[in-house]
Amino acid sequence: MSLKKSTVPGFTPISDRIYIHNAEADTPEKGSTDQPTTILIYGWGDGLPKHVAKYADGYRKLFPRARIIMVISSIFSATYQSLEQRTEAMLPIIDLVFPTVDDSSEKVIMHVMSNTGGIFAAATLNAFQQRHGTHNVFPHHLCVSDSTPGSLVFSTEVHRWSRAMTLGTANWFPWPFAVTQRIWWAFLYAMYFLEKAIGREPSGIYSCRVFLDHAMATPRALRLYMYSKQDDLIWWEDLEAQAEIAKSRGYKTILELFEDSPHVGHMRMHPDQYWRAIEKWWKESMALEGSAKTK
Repeated sequence: MSLKKSTVPGFTPISDRIYIHNAEADTPEKGSTDQPTTILIYGWGDGLPKHVAKYADGYRKLFPRARIIMVISSIFSATYQSLEQRTEAMLPIIDLVFPTVDDSSEKVIMHVMSNTGGIFAAATLNAFQQRHGTHNVFPHHLCVSDSTPGSLVFSTEVHRWSRAMTLGTANWFPWPFAVTQRIWWAFLYAMYFLEKAIGREPSGIYSCRVFLDHAMATPRALRLYMYSKQDDLIWWEDLEAQAEIAKSRGYKTILELFEDSPHVGHMRMHPDQYWRAIEKWWKESMALEGSAKTK
């Protein structure tokens, strides 16, 4: 497949939706040697690479020697594609980061943004097992969940999901925003009934399920939830409920609440709080990893 030249400085495309930034070999080490080696950023649905790359800029300041991989996806692909298609799309990450199953030198952060990011992060967990067997779990040490997950009840969420799709595509069409949202609303209902008819698990339900399954998502990784009560796409009550479920399943969860920031807007409005939380809990994850190794 011919790949387009990257429009994001410092990043090289390795597939139609995956971009990689390799730190320069002479980049000075910053602080402790317990730095991440790979940071996976799963962008929000229909996020442009130049916008998602702003998160990579923040990570480069914190962890200058880390390899950074960005995954850019549309809400349409997250909704329409089968698990097999989503998994196939994430295999380049596994082949690059974990060509062998026992590479214990990797220290990984998964940074998941909105539900679309969560859907393709879950596909990465599945891709790892497709390459290395279902008895092996994708190794990572910190999972940052920005504005995700939310409720999975279709009837109460379809309006917000259709609005999210419209926000990313409204400029494609000449008609009013409300008309585009109605079209996406109809598409989501069509997918809902189609998946019921063929017995296919919806991608959002699948992603939440596997991230609560120790056989696919390691409980050794800390879960850092970044959210706001002003998010109009993911209600804060739903996110806290999902975090509580994860906690009840044996995952260590941390809630980081931001004031007055919109959906996936926490870093833009509160950069100091945002990066301070990530740095703090990365250090904590390394401390826990060290403790586990000495037992």
